[in-house]
Amino acid sequence: MQRDIDFITELGRPFLAHRLRRLAELFVEGYGRWLPDLGVEAPPRTLSTFLLLEREGPLGITEVAARLRLSHPLVIKLVRGLETQGFVEALGDPGDGRRRLVALTVAGHGQAATIARAVRVLDRAYAGLIAEIGVDLVEACSRVEKACLDTSFEERLRRAAETNQQKETTCASPW
Repeated sequence: MQRDIDFITELGRPFLAHRLRRLAELFVEGYGRWLPDLGVEAPPRTLSTFLLLEREGPLGITEVAARLRLSHPLVIKLVRGLETQGFVEALGDPGDGRRRLVALTVAGHGQAATIARAVRVLDRAYAGLIAEIGVDLVEACSRVEKACLDTSFEERLRRAAETNQQKETTCASPW
């Protein structure tokens, strides 16, 4: 049995989400190993959280999740880690005592400045990759996201299943 064949690639288009997740992991692992060279101590998956809090100031977890389009539980997990590292702190919302706001600490603001410098290098690296492969992945992702917001992927699956069912019915012959 040959083990070096990529089974997921072999399965093709139906496993696009799997391929995209792997690609994302390649990127995150790559810049995760590189970020400490620039003085970034924050986990690589938190860069956008830092930049959002730096730009917008204290925000609730729900707002962070909505702005980054990440799940609420994931943002809670990321923020807890940043609290442990001393980069963010929880503040009470003066307008709503039940609500908790997340704010950068002094260390967090310093880290955000370092992250902003790293992001400029990331942008150049992605630009080089895009030029090399001749496909603007950022634009393609934007177009796919918009299309899926216009017509959900669930709806697309239902339509494809219906079309498949019609083809099977039409092609079925008792002889």
